[in-house]
Amino acid sequence: MTPTRSLVESSLLVGLAVVLFLAAQFLPVVGIAFSFLCPAPLVVMGLRHDLKKSILGAGVAAGLIMFFMGPIGALFFILGFGILGIGLGYLSKRLDHGVEILLYGILISLGSKLVLMVVASKVMGMNPFSIDPVEIENTMNKVFEFYAGKGLSPETIESMKQQMMVTLKMLPMVFPAILTLAASVDCYLSYVISRAVIHRIGSGTLPSLPSFDQWRFPKSIFWAFVVSIVFSLVGIQLGQSSLVFRVGMNLKLLVNMLFLLQGLSVIWYYLSLRGVGKVLRWIVIIFVMFIPFLSTVALGIGIGDMWFDFRSRIRRE
Repeated sequence: MTPTRSLVESSLLVGLAVVLFLAAQFLPVVGIAFSFLCPAPLVVMGLRHDLKKSILGAGVAAGLIMFFMGPIGALFFILGFGILGIGLGYLSKRLDHGVEILLYGILISLGSKLVLMVVASKVMGMNPFSIDPVEIENTMNKVFEFYAGKGLSPETIESMKQQMMVTLKMLPMVFPAILTLAASVDCYLSYVISRAVIHRIGSGTLPSLPSFDQWRFPKSIFWAFVVSIVFSLVGIQLGQSSLVFRVGMNLKLLVNMLFLLQGLSVIWYYLSLRGVGKVLRWIVIIFVMFIPFLSTVALGIGIGDMWFDFRSRIRRE
């Protein structure tokens, strides 16, 4: 590639990164979709050029964003999207397996988000670990007023309020697990979207990931679940503010999510084997995820699949 063409291509990718980030910030609803596209130009730059140009490109993009949104916006771009894009591009040139790239990418995403949280708390006075009780109470009252208008009994509303209060009290305790899950989803979607974009424009390749119906986690995850139960039980005796209890709750949440994913993978595999269309499969998966009873069943399927390999049994039928 000639120096002139390299400069033009890099400039276009930097401009695209800036446009995507601004769209993500200023467009309601669809801005969420644009946010997952933000790392893609930097991933392409990392594949097509070297690490120095990727870092330089991210710096130039941050400078342009600073012009529109100030230093806070530029910092949010770098920590929220820039580092992840640079990291995925660099890893894709060094590693051959998609799962390995994704795992390192999740660590990069988690690290950058932790730094972003610290910066936000120092610069803007935002504490992600705290919940404003007054704001929460006002929001809850509006929600319950809506439900009361729909004819729900006072007993039902009171029960819902108690459950919500318990959940809100638990949120700060499991914030590390929630942040880890958010970093994982962010990295996975960014990787999948970047791979599709790169394949479309023919600017190199990103290694493929296993198809969803083949997702399987090691049996050692089950023993992590056992450890989380032990820590939670011991933590209850020591008090819910104890470190042991917090570690147990966070570990349990993360492990349960892995069980759920494996259970959903088995369901997807079964439906695809029975010839169910992709759209209907997604509808089933969404229903299972958001209906508590069904998600509990899927979680149990995930645990059972680790030990009994349901997919091989389904194939033999």
